[in-house]
Amino acid sequence: MDPKTKTRTVSFRVPEDTISDIEREAKIKLVSTNVLINQILSKYVAWDKYEHKMRMFAIPEEIFHNIIDGLDDTHRRETVELAYHSIRDWALLSKKKFDIHSCLQVLEDYCRIVGISVDENISSGTRSFVIRHNLGRNLSLFIDDLVEKIFLDLVKIRVDSQITNSTIVITLRSKLD
Repeated sequence: MDPKTKTRTVSFRVPEDTISDIEREAKIKLVSTNVLINQILSKYVAWDKYEHKMRMFAIPEEIFHNIIDGLDDTHRRETVELAYHSIRDWALLSKKKFDIHSCLQVLEDYCRIVGISVDENISSGTRSFVIRHNLGRNLSLFIDDLVEKIFLDLVKIRVDSQITNSTIVITLRSKLD
């Protein structure tokens, strides 16, 4: 949570077994119960409350990996188009706008929810995004195609990328406004 974010204290009635589970999980994660509850509430506000409206459903990683691995170049590009339109719809629904910033925020939220790490670095006028997923080269190609489409469509910027089977590094030398 950003230190500048205003907070307030509230009180809730929570079933004993639920709060015990949360306290146990907080200990395992080495965070306070308050931090874990804030994470849960933040995830709900950013993602969970929109899932049913967007008709999302979770599938096991193994099945997702199998689906992505089975995509040839043509189907991967078609799926990138579908993903782009879903991100647009999600941004319009959750952020009330669709621009480069809302689009990247939705993509980053999704990655975080499914356990894909995204790190952003800014150095000497260059902005880099490092995306780690451990789900194979085809997912790296998919993410690369999707990010390239996002930047070309929304801000007319070409990105440079480096790809491995588990990581994509996207670099742009232009400033995002």
